[in-house]
Amino acid sequence: MSNQSTKSDDMNDDGMLNAEMQRKLPQGKILQPKLRFKGFADPWQQRKLGELGFTYSGLSGKNKSDFGHGSAYFVTYLNVFSNPIADCYGIEAVEIDDKQHKVITGDIFFTASSETPEDVGMTSLWLGAQDNLYLNSFCFGYRMTANHNSIFMAYSLRSPQFRSKIQLLAQGISRFNISKKKVMELISTFPSLSEQIRIGEFFRVLDDFIAAAKKKADLLKLKKRYYLQAIFSQQLRFKGFTEPWQQRKLGELFKERSERSNQGELISVTITNGVVPASSLERKDNSSEDKSNYKQVKTGDIAYNTMRMWQGASGVSPYSGILSPAYTVLIPSSEVSSSFFAQMFKLVRMLHLFQRYSQGLTSDTWNLKYPLLSEIRVTIPSLAEQERISEFLVLNDELTALVKKKAEDLQKIKSYYLQQLFV
Repeated sequence: MSNQSTKSDDMNDDGMLNAEMQRKLPQGKILQPKLRFKGFADPWQQRKLGELGFTYSGLSGKNKSDFGHGSAYFVTYLNVFSNPIADCYGIEAVEIDDKQHKVITGDIFFTASSETPEDVGMTSLWLGAQDNLYLNSFCFGYRMTANHNSIFMAYSLRSPQFRSKIQLLAQGISRFNISKKKVMELISTFPSLSEQIRIGEFFRVLDDFIAAAKKKADLLKLKKRYYLQAIFSQQLRFKGFTEPWQQRKLGELFKERSERSNQGELISVTITNGVVPASSLERKDNSSEDKSNYKQVKTGDIAYNTMRMWQGASGVSPYSGILSPAYTVLIPSSEVSSSFFAQMFKLVRMLHLFQRYSQGLTSDTWNLKYPLLSEIRVTIPSLAEQERISEFLVLNDELTALVKKKAEDLQKIKSYYLQQLFV
C-alpha cells in the first residue's frame, strides 16, 4: 500500500489505486484487509483525510473561572482519549460562547497533545445530540463531508494501521503534539459504504459486549463491598448462626512462622491479587541470590508485606514456598479460617487499624511486625460461621474474576479484529 500523500500520483479520480500502484501490490492481489465479511470483494479506496472533511479547534480564550457553570457543555479530554465512541455523559459545564466552534452529531475528535507519542492523536466519535456543545481545548474536531459511515471511521482511526501513522507525526520532548494540517494529509483507506456499515456495527456490538462485562464486574465489586460491611457489622448473618461474636487478640489466633529455607517456589504478596508466584508478576526479579534467610510459607498460611499491610498487601497462601524476609507469615490456629481472615484484613476499618499500629516516621517507613499485630483485637464468629462467610465471599470473588476475564478476552478479540479488518 502506498504511503504517498498526493492523489494524482497514486489514485485516479474515483479514489481507486491507479495501474502503477496496483502493480506494486503482490501479483493478483487487490487493496483489501486480511479478513472480510462474506459478500464483499471490491478493492478498498484511499483518500487524504483532508479530502473527506475539515477540522476545527477546541475551546480557546478561556480561563479557570469560565468552567463548572453555565448553560453550555464541553466534551472532556478523558472522554475523547478513552472511548472510540464518546460517552454522552462525559461532558462538563461551561458558559455559552458563540465565538466557539459547536460540536454536532457525527463529529470526530482528535487528542492533539499527550505525554507519550503512543497516546497522541486518539480519536472519538460523537453520536449525542446535546445543544451548545463545545470541545475541550486540548483536542481538535473533524467533520466529514464525504458520504462515509461515521462508526466505521471511529474504529478505522483507532486501528493499529492508522495509529502507527499518527504516532509518526508526534513531536515534542516532555509532551508530544500533532499538527492538524499533518493529520489531514494522512491517507484513509476504506471500502464501499455498505461494507463500512457492516464493519462499524460489528465493532460497536463488540464494544457493547465489553462494556456489559465490565459493568457486571463493577456491580459484583459493589455487591461485595455491601456484603463485607453488612456481614462484618453483623447486620447480615447466614441462617442457622445466632451465637454472639467474640473479641480476640490476633496473637491468640495466629503465631508467626519463623522457619527459614532457600528451597521452594519464590512467592510474592500483592495488594490486588494477594499471594501469587513471583514468576507470574511482570516485573524484574530483584530477589537476593542468597536465599538462605528467606521465610517458609505453607499452604493456608496468611502472608503480608510488613511495610504495606496498611495498604492491603496480604492474603492466604494457596502455595507452599519461600518469601522475602520483608514479609511476615502467620500460622492460623485451629479456631481460624484463613480465608475468612484474608477477607477481614481487607476491610477499610482493619486497614486503618494496621496503619495505627504500624511504626515509622513517615508512610514510606511504616511497618507492622508481628509483636504489634498480635495486640490488635478483632471480633469474630465461630469457626463454622467463619467458613460459611468465607465460602460465600470467595465464590463472589471467583465470579468477579470470571466476568473480568471475559471482558479481557473480548478486548483481545477486538484487538485482533482491529488488526485484521482494516488496511
